[in-house]
Amino acid sequence: MNRDYDAISSADRAQGQGRRCICGHPRVYISTPKSRPRPGHPRHSESVPADHFDVEGCAALSPTLSRSSQRRRPELINENARENSSGSGTQRPESVGTLVQGEPDNGKFDFAHHVRALLNQADDEDIKHRQLSVGFTDLTVQGLGAAAKYQPTIWSIWSPKAIKQGIQQARHPPVKDILSNFNGVVRSGEMLLVLGSPGSGCTTLLKVLANQRQGYHKVIGDVSYDGIDPEYLSAHYRGDVGYAPEDDTHFPSLSVKNTLSVAAKMRTPQNRANNRSRSEFVQNAVQTLATVLGLRHTFDTPVGDESIRGVSGGEKKRVSIAEMLAGRARIGCWDNSTRGLDSSTALEFVRALRIATDVGNTTTIVTIYQAAESLYRLFDKVCVIYEGKQIYFGPADSARQYFMDMGWEPANRQTTADFLVAVTDPLARTPRSGWKDRVPRTAEEFATRWIQSTEGRASREEAHEYMRAPQDHLDKHHQNYKVSARAERADHMSRKSAYTVSIAMQVRAIILRRLQIIRGDMAAPAITVASFVIQALIIGSVFYNLPQATVAYFSRGGVLFFAVFFGALTAMAEIPALYAQRPIVSRHQKAAF
Repeated sequence: MNRDYDAISSADRAQGQGRRCICGHPRVYISTPKSRPRPGHPRHSESVPADHFDVEGCAALSPTLSRSSQRRRPELINENARENSSGSGTQRPESVGTLVQGEPDNGKFDFAHHVRALLNQADDEDIKHRQLSVGFTDLTVQGLGAAAKYQPTIWSIWSPKAIKQGIQQARHPPVKDILSNFNGVVRSGEMLLVLGSPGSGCTTLLKVLANQRQGYHKVIGDVSYDGIDPEYLSAHYRGDVGYAPEDDTHFPSLSVKNTLSVAAKMRTPQNRANNRSRSEFVQNAVQTLATVLGLRHTFDTPVGDESIRGVSGGEKKRVSIAEMLAGRARIGCWDNSTRGLDSSTALEFVRALRIATDVGNTTTIVTIYQAAESLYRLFDKVCVIYEGKQIYFGPADSARQYFMDMGWEPANRQTTADFLVAVTDPLARTPRSGWKDRVPRTAEEFATRWIQSTEGRASREEAHEYMRAPQDHLDKHHQNYKVSARAERADHMSRKSAYTVSIAMQVRAIILRRLQIIRGDMAAPAITVASFVIQALIIGSVFYNLPQATVAYFSRGGVLFFAVFFGALTAMAEIPALYAQRPIVSRHQKAAF
């Protein structure tokens, strides 16, 4: 995958010589690498100082980054010298990362170089990396549900007609196509943007590609992860495909630092570069993610909910993003993860995904309902969904022209993403002059036009070619993938396990998390203990000084009954809390945490 990497834009290099952040430390730059060159659509490198989010975090990480760069500095200087002498604007990075333009001593430092240094150390120690892509052909997802529901009455429930309909629905449940006839492929190192109106099926597509099929009646078609079928992937490599839901659900009394630490602990590999211990690996991962996402100042703050005061909505969204990144998934599916973020933070988040995709050669699939033009240009491919129908899947820089050639006119100063979504809205789209009777109107007409188009045939051919890859190539890739996955698992673990750490490590981490949850909200256990003490005093005073005779038998039974009964009632109060925490536990189980 050929990509240009510019550590700092020309404007920053001209103005930022010797520039330091307000904390006095060198600025750390997160550079967005250029994508592979596309005809007629050059991508420009952009950069932003990491202390845009967190000044103190920049100061804390700068010495670490500087030390990690010392070992690779001569090599990187030689690489830059060779590139400057050859005059080539592109390179094929092996461990991939952005190049360093200048040194920390000069006040400039590329943050992505830290990631590259870690990858280089892993390569030097012969730690195998693995990649995973996804392809799908003729994908159809069916769900259960009637077209309309009515408020039930006594007669509607017990009438003979209602009973007959209930029996018929039990035998032949109403089935609806949520997605219909989808084709496409997202390779390693590519980013796919999924666009569509709310309710069009964007979340369903992300869940199916993330191999989370629970809740759907039937999934028809072929889905392949480099030759690995979904059932085998779920049983052995479940944590390598991650899904970040739109809602931010976390343990409210758990602090931000502890929330991220649990995710990092559960996915800490056995083969770690530079002979780091598990605690050092977890600490470095948490510190790095928190600094990049601007969460260091919230380390000791509870995540919070409606009853516990915690971080803000935008910070909670960034906690969800950091937790997902700590899982080190090879395929990341992000469901409207920019909701609750301001435009600049959303752009920096997608830039971070762009860097992670390029550096780690991972696969990223994102759905966003409002995407700025600068954000849209960071994606390689785009998929447009209209009422469960695929009406475009292909290069992101060709989507706008495809619909314009179809006869639709974008509004003045309308971004590409908004234009693509507006095409699926009868009230927002505008046909070009003279094309009013020639453009498609319904979702079926759009899907038919896409199937018959040259772009649609090329997209389907690419997907079918991916599915028809030579078996020996797939077997070799699967074998290498299996070796890499087994090397990450802890000692004395089953080779078929989907988890990275052993059961003993999981139990120890979960017990520690429960203690941290209790400590984060001491009011609830304090009230429980106080109520037990008060109730004990009341019961003790009522049955105080019972006579040692048979007449006190019933009274002694009453003492035992009230003692057991009050404890049972108190335990029942935990049931609503456990049900509220079930989505969190389920999400962690699907992520192999």
